[in-house]
Amino acid sequence: MSVVISGMAVVSCLGTDTGDFTAGLPAGRTPGEPAALARVSEQDDEAFATSRRVRLRERSSVLAVGTVTKLLAGLDLSASPPARRGIVLGSAMASIDSYMIVSKGSLSGAKPYFVDHNRMPPGIMNYTSGQAAVKFDLHGPNVTVTAGRASGLTALTCGRRLVAAGRADIMLAGAFEEVTERRLRIEAAAGRSADGIAAGEGACVFALETADSARRADRPVLAELLATTAGYFATEAEAGATLTRTVERALRQAGVTPAEIRTVVRGTPGPGRLAGQESTVLAALAPDARIVDPASVVGDTWGASSAFGVAAAVAVPEGGLTLVTSIDPDGQVAACLVRPPAASPGDS
Repeated sequence: MSVVISGMAVVSCLGTDTGDFTAGLPAGRTPGEPAALARVSEQDDEAFATSRRVRLRERSSVLAVGTVTKLLAGLDLSASPPARRGIVLGSAMASIDSYMIVSKGSLSGAKPYFVDHNRMPPGIMNYTSGQAAVKFDLHGPNVTVTAGRASGLTALTCGRRLVAAGRADIMLAGAFEEVTERRLRIEAAAGRSADGIAAGEGACVFALETADSARRADRPVLAELLATTAGYFATEAEAGATLTRTVERALRQAGVTPAEIRTVVRGTPGPGRLAGQESTVLAALAPDARIVDPASVVGDTWGASSAFGVAAAVAVPEGGLTLVTSIDPDGQVAACLVRPPAASPGDS
């Protein structure tokens, strides 16, 4: 069953509209310092407001739910009952501030339970997806995933499978990440910071449904998700071989050959060892493909990085297939094959 992307919303350092990302990506604009990256607020942006308010207690949730709001501003989901509409969001460090503030209060307070109770709800893993579901009557599958840099592709994999299995008519899938002082300290302590790449933040959310569903609703097909695959490695030395197997499995799943890949979107920023292995693998699999590196424009968005990779594939299609890859230092590997609508069967 063909699952397609019929809607996309992107909030990044390039701007709070998808058009800003589409225009800024090929222009190669470089983000500033973390404090200058995208700063959006539901209270300050009318586009983030609806008749039903939700209690967003942390900025990362504002980024995510605000991006969902922008996506749904251009989509009419009324043809599908609420129980057939779902959402899956991914992030590597969502709610990290809430986790750490509650933990610090429990350890340093007069009693272990003397903590800031307002920080408890945002500390729950599925807080953000739950708030989006409440706000937009998404009564179908509600999922939160975390897989480091691969979180975005993991979310799309989950959403794609739910639609293909008939568990939902439409799934909103994407990832988000915020720049915080705690996040930067954790990344630096773990040696995960990308050398030469500014820390970035933002969110990307996609509408996933079958091609038939999009046609019936008169929604444009932005791209077709041909395959999404994942793999795992135990040591950094195995990352390249794992990525090779993961991409080859995606090619078999889609029934295509490496020669059909026209664009490759790298998901591992910086010149580090993992990025080097990724480049070596991609050069061997698709030597003639154009290479796109969203991190050089929007910064290292960590848990949202592979979602930005898919957004880049949709925003700047070059014809033919686009391969999106991701390698996380903790061992997660993911790959995705995207085909623009002009090359999709039945869309001509």
